[in-house]
Amino acid sequence: MKTSFKYFLLLNVCFSIYSFGQASALKKANKYYSTKAYSQAIPYYEKLLKKDSSNKIILSNLGDCYRLTNNTKGQLLCYGGLVKSGNAEQIHKLYYGQALTESGQKESAKTYFEQYGADARGKNLASSVDKMKAYTKNADAYKVEITSYNSDQNDFSAVKYQESVVFASSRNKTKWINKKHGWTSDSYMKLYTSENSGNGVYLKPKIFMGDLSSKYNDGPICFSKDFNTVYFTRNNSNKKMISSEDTYKLKIFEAGLNQNGFDRVTELPFNNNNNNCAHPSLSADGTYLFFASDMDGGFGGMDIYYVKKEGETWGTPVNLGEKVNTAGTEVFPFIAANGLLYFSSNGHDGMGGLDVYETKFKDNKAGRVYNMGEPVNSTHDDFGVFLGEDNKIGYLSSNRKSGGMDDDIYNFEILREVKRGKEIVIVTKDKDNGEIIPNTKFAMNGDTVTTNEKGELATVIEEDISYNLVVDKTDYFKLEDSVSTKTSPDDTFTKELRLEKDPHLSLLAFVTDAKTNLALEGVKITINELPSKAPFDNYTTLATGDYRKPLKGKKVGDKISYFIVLEKPGYITKTSTFIYDIKAPGEIKVNESLNLTLGKVEVGNDLAKMIDMKPINFDLGKSTIRKDAALELDKVVKIMNEYPNMYIELGAHTDCRGAAAANAKLSGARAKSSAAYIIKKGIKKDRIVGKGYGEAKLLNGCICEGKIKPTCSEDEHAKNRRTEFIITKLK
Repeated sequence: MKTSFKYFLLLNVCFSIYSFGQASALKKANKYYSTKAYSQAIPYYEKLLKKDSSNKIILSNLGDCYRLTNNTKGQLLCYGGLVKSGNAEQIHKLYYGQALTESGQKESAKTYFEQYGADARGKNLASSVDKMKAYTKNADAYKVEITSYNSDQNDFSAVKYQESVVFASSRNKTKWINKKHGWTSDSYMKLYTSENSGNGVYLKPKIFMGDLSSKYNDGPICFSKDFNTVYFTRNNSNKKMISSEDTYKLKIFEAGLNQNGFDRVTELPFNNNNNNCAHPSLSADGTYLFFASDMDGGFGGMDIYYVKKEGETWGTPVNLGEKVNTAGTEVFPFIAANGLLYFSSNGHDGMGGLDVYETKFKDNKAGRVYNMGEPVNSTHDDFGVFLGEDNKIGYLSSNRKSGGMDDDIYNFEILREVKRGKEIVIVTKDKDNGEIIPNTKFAMNGDTVTTNEKGELATVIEEDISYNLVVDKTDYFKLEDSVSTKTSPDDTFTKELRLEKDPHLSLLAFVTDAKTNLALEGVKITINELPSKAPFDNYTTLATGDYRKPLKGKKVGDKISYFIVLEKPGYITKTSTFIYDIKAPGEIKVNESLNLTLGKVEVGNDLAKMIDMKPINFDLGKSTIRKDAALELDKVVKIMNEYPNMYIELGAHTDCRGAAAANAKLSGARAKSSAAYIIKKGIKKDRIVGKGYGEAKLLNGCICEGKIKPTCSEDEHAKNRRTEFIITKLK
């Protein structure tokens, strides 16, 4: 079976009994050709070709006759002659390439496929030459063996019927007409059945339900799950069914089936007299009927359609679209119980002749189409897949044994699941140095998989599915990624997962008592991220007073910024801003940047040491409160508002440089100015007293008076310049 697909293109109304009288050989040949009596046209064209071997019309028509009757050698002769003489049209180059492929000359065929640009078939078929290796990779998944009930005629499209098999065959001449099919010179198709007598032994085939047989072609056939309803292909001699071309088109019929035979034989509503509808396949739930048709609006040749049952009637046929259908011919659909749709085509990439393809039918759409490869397909015609409810055991039809017009039925078994999609190699590498990370486990849509010693995992990803990839490996950051067939236009591609080393960063802090410097227990630590103020962590210190928090997702080079609040009953609450540039792995010691001591609210303690206060600065020789000083004094106001029973002495101190009297006077002015600012902010004036000490209470030995010349550094002098806020009373 080839481009003619002799079992679905219809017969001329006059068939092969047409009489041409005394017309010339060319006229006879052309007449037979025009009425699709190709087998009868061949001898006339062959005779003419001997006299004129370069005649373009004879070569073209005879080549078509050979093609439509599956004569590969004849096609090579005729289409090859057209190509070599320079008279070939583009379509002749396509046909010549197909004939070369069937004869095993795949590399030569590629040249002619590449020259064909009228539609996608040229590109598809050219690509098949490069895919021959891929066609063998799943050969171990299938088992194909010829059956015992084939004849020396055509036997094909077997389906299971209870414990028997039913199939179409041309093994006997029709009882109605003693002439053979003018197209093929074979008898017309009838439905036969062979009963399984046990242990895989089948009895001699006999006519299936004689009351179903018509005058001309019957079959293929399919059954409902309960075997009470059948759908089958037929063409007959009813003159009401004749087309505008004076041919009888194939149509699909429905019938009931009971113990007495068939009843209610009715034509399905989407049939029409001018188009073919054939090869029905019913879904397991009886909702969808798939079939092949050349109805208007298709992509070329025969296309695969489906129609959905709406109540008790069938709806409008829907073309399965360009993923399935091509400008070539798509025929013999079969919808399996698991939703996989099988069909045959000569328009997709293939091994030669008709190949069987597989696609997922989901949500009323077909997915990516996959060539099933060897041994399902061969360089000849392969078609008519059927599988039982287990989606594993069934039948296949092919003319691989002898080629030409010799179709046989094969037992077909799927031995293991074959994942269809694009081949992908997932590689795990270190992000920084690009080195392979071997034996890496990760989740792929929830399933755990592992790369090999080379850090590679070879697998197949299905079309229309996005795969989530989650890698959670020790010493590396968790990586979440995804991949789909849309990632690459190629059938095989590589996906790299670059894992970043986890530097194991963590925040480390110790909270101590400001007076005793001992670890402080029971301190509530609240940390928010800046600038978002999003919560980062909450923790209450134990007896050790320490705090440790891993910084997940942070890496060397990042900048972190946190707002930290330390709270403990009886202690002054402390707030701090921590900003840090991460320069190395390991612990980030907050205490190196911030004072994390908490001062107890008791007489004698200095608020300046208990809260995050910066020095109170003044302009040289002046006591006016600057903006930066006001910000620090506001912190004191806040504490005094929180503790209304707290009384403060604000003491201003200078270093030793300058005259002592001048220092005492200036510090007194600054102390009073600062106290006045706090009072102005709402604190009662009796709760704060400003006092200037000048250089009277130096914290170190940096004395400047008299003959003593200090050797102190600027930092040592700075320690003496300070403002203290001593708690004097707690009522």
